[in-house]
Amino acid sequence: MKKQEWLNENVLVDEYGRPYNLSDVPMTVMTRNEAYKKRKLDKKVIDKLYREDVEDLEIIKGRAI
Repeated sequence: MKKQEWLNENVLVDEYGRPYNLSDVPMTVMTRNEAYKKRKLDKKVIDKLYREDVEDLEIIKGRAI
């Protein structure tokens, strides 16, 4: 998966772009890119998250074979 495709995926987050949790902040759907902007993550952190997610997807693919 290309990075731009990954950034454009919809994710379930709270109004501030944080991952799902049990807080009383309402949850919403937005793109990963929007969520990261709300959290003010820099390019270096976003690149790290992307690499980790791609690695996880590759591991899952390998187990499915």
